[in-house]
Amino acid sequence: MATAHLVFDPVITLGPEPRDPQPDQASLERDLRRLETDLRQLEIAYTLFFAGQHPRPPLESQARVEAIIRRWDRAPIQGATERFRYNNFQLRFRSLAALWDRRMRAQEEGRPGPFSDTS
Repeated sequence: MATAHLVFDPVITLGPEPRDPQPDQASLERDLRRLETDLRQLEIAYTLFFAGQHPRPPLESQARVEAIIRRWDRAPIQGATERFRYNNFQLRFRSLAALWDRRMRAQEEGRPGPFSDTS
């Protein structure tokens, strides 16, 4: 009868995922500018998708915006102006994402969604 041996694999980690070292002020400013442009482009891409101009929702762009938001979510942002800008972008993204999810769900169910033109 063979016995089973457990092998330790150092690549697999069970704890929280490793975090980036503390980002600096220059990377914060760069990420805030990128977040602003990516969020604007994402909003336009979803508008075009719901208008029927794009065949698929812009999930890659959405994942890119989510990654930037997740990166700075728990990082300490020292400046009040930067924290205010980040919170505004985060709130705007969460609001738009909820709206897009409701619209997608309504479209999949075959009913008019929020802000549809059927009156």
